[in-house]
Amino acid sequence: MLKKLLISLAIIGLLFTTASAAENKMFQTVNPKDATLVKTDSSKEFCNVCGMHLTKFYKTSHVSTFKNGNKEQYCSIHCQAKIHNHHKDKIKSIEVVDTNSLKLINAKDAYYVVGSSKKGTMSAISKYAFLNENEAKTFQKKFGGKIHTFDEALEIAKNSMKKDNTKVDKNRIKMAKKGKKIYAAMCKQDVYPEFNSVGESKKYIIDNNLCKPLKPKMQQAVAIFLYDPVLAANKDKMIKVPNDAKCPVCGMFVSKYPKWVAQIDVKEKHTHYFDGVKDMMKFYFNPEKFEHNHSKNDISKMLVTDYYTLNAIDAKNAFYVIGSNIYGPMGEELIPFKNKKEANSFSKSHFGKKILKFEEIKEELLY
Repeated sequence: MLKKLLISLAIIGLLFTTASAAENKMFQTVNPKDATLVKTDSSKEFCNVCGMHLTKFYKTSHVSTFKNGNKEQYCSIHCQAKIHNHHKDKIKSIEVVDTNSLKLINAKDAYYVVGSSKKGTMSAISKYAFLNENEAKTFQKKFGGKIHTFDEALEIAKNSMKKDNTKVDKNRIKMAKKGKKIYAAMCKQDVYPEFNSVGESKKYIIDNNLCKPLKPKMQQAVAIFLYDPVLAANKDKMIKVPNDAKCPVCGMFVSKYPKWVAQIDVKEKHTHYFDGVKDMMKFYFNPEKFEHNHSKNDISKMLVTDYYTLNAIDAKNAFYVIGSNIYGPMGEELIPFKNKKEANSFSKSHFGKKILKFEEIKEELLY
């Protein structure tokens, strides 16, 4: 088994090496000596949002300087737009790479050629910036597209965000599955934290020496897997949640939290979905409090999501870790595992206070 896994990883490494060679021919790529990288920590060479290598996507690179003096660098206006959506008020200034000079310029002064025949970064619609309007027009004449201001280009990036993210996630699925194999073979198994971005995940891997030496593409694959393990999960074995399903306890849309979903089926094919075991158990003990009159005898099935595999498992046969340092959508959570061995391993790594069987969960623990 180990021999097959090592052979598989060797093939993955070869594929990543071939892919890296192809990337070096991309229009966005520059010689590292010609790139201006502004960060000073272990994330210096990759995008803070998606984790992609900045010199390989340098010609679309953006830099945000925050009011607290911190600087972050992104591979594209797509990733810049993600940060802008959440932290607009914290940003002091934004710079972009001038396509011709490769120097950082004030994004507000730039002329963006949007929709040229040159490939985009993180988006099907390419966006390249120029300090000089005549140079933008020369590029436009040769490669097509329309000229926009920064604000207009940013709005275009925001409007295409959902469509672009769908495509990015589709492309990431293969990487996440490879990352899962690499993580299992070459990384510490006692660490499984939560991350807000691939870039944050990648920085954690580096700062904590989480894995044996990895090629850049392999490291990126592990970062993608750790950031969003749902991408590597078997969707057929997960709890399937309707997009409009709301948790009857907290009112949140459950489909936004696939790693935490729990489910109660009552007789006559009626189903309730929850954004975590804690809310499911609150409902189980006291449905009247949430405007339902089901009795425990009405329940035909209860499912929870196994923390490691994300598979749906029988809630009454699962083991639950309480008091750990991993939080769900509603804060402290009862974290489910298919067997006690995995619950023990998780509890030791994440400061769990206790492991409970289903019948040991008491209502007072939930509040």
